[in-house]
Amino acid sequence: MEIINKKPILFQKSNHNIWTDPYIQQQILKKHLDFQSDEASRKQESVLKIVNFVLKHSKSESHLLDLGCGPGLYTSLFANENYDVTGIDFNKSSIEYATGKRNEIKYILNDYINDYPNGKYDTITMIYCDMGTHSDSDRDRLLDNIYCSLTDGGVFIFDVFSEKIISDRQENKSWEYSPHGGFWDENEYLLLSQTFHYPKNKVFAYQYNLVLEGTIKHFIIWERYYSENEITNILKKVGFRKVSIYKDLLGKNNFTSSSEIFIVAEK
Repeated sequence: MEIINKKPILFQKSNHNIWTDPYIQQQILKKHLDFQSDEASRKQESVLKIVNFVLKHSKSESHLLDLGCGPGLYTSLFANENYDVTGIDFNKSSIEYATGKRNEIKYILNDYINDYPNGKYDTITMIYCDMGTHSDSDRDRLLDNIYCSLTDGGVFIFDVFSEKIISDRQENKSWEYSPHGGFWDENEYLLLSQTFHYPKNKVFAYQYNLVLEGTIKHFIIWERYYSENEITNILKKVGFRKVSIYKDLLGKNNFTSSSEIFIVAEK
């Protein structure tokens, strides 16, 4: 048992993952299904704005792939518009929920970085700033797979945090004691949280030591942000011929920051 109390190496992997922890998966699913909250899938009002944005910028009734689909809140709405939808996520609880709600939609339980789904797609979406959770090398590998799997004229639509996020963040430490359990575990726990900033790399790290009876679990969540020029140049280097950036699509919201920008990249 050891509490890790140092700044992690950039994009270091932790020994536990909140997306695959069986108990935390269930808690994340609950947050996905809270339509009054911006946590996990955003409020219903924001979900509808994003879906309408995708519909406006994509070929109607086409084949759509949603990367990090969660419990299928977005994919269900696309299916309602007669899109041929595939969703992939490695949160088992969310995929089981999504499959139970709409078995006509193809859902894949897998890691889209290491096991990218086969097929050709007219539209690919990645919502809720998932791009920023990946290292630059994993991001580049993913973007190559996305580009190759898109049809000619197809679009990749996603969101990332802009540089304005630094006004909402600062390095800090905090602790939380839950005598009767909570989000992180069903039993008594002490959570030690640390936020680190890597300004040269445009990255924040959120490090957690979850102290339980008899063990300590260590989690790191990464959050990469981008300037408009940087994300545009990255996408054009991959081969996308047209990149459009949209700001203030959702207005002020209670997501971890309101500084997200939405990007439409056309092959």
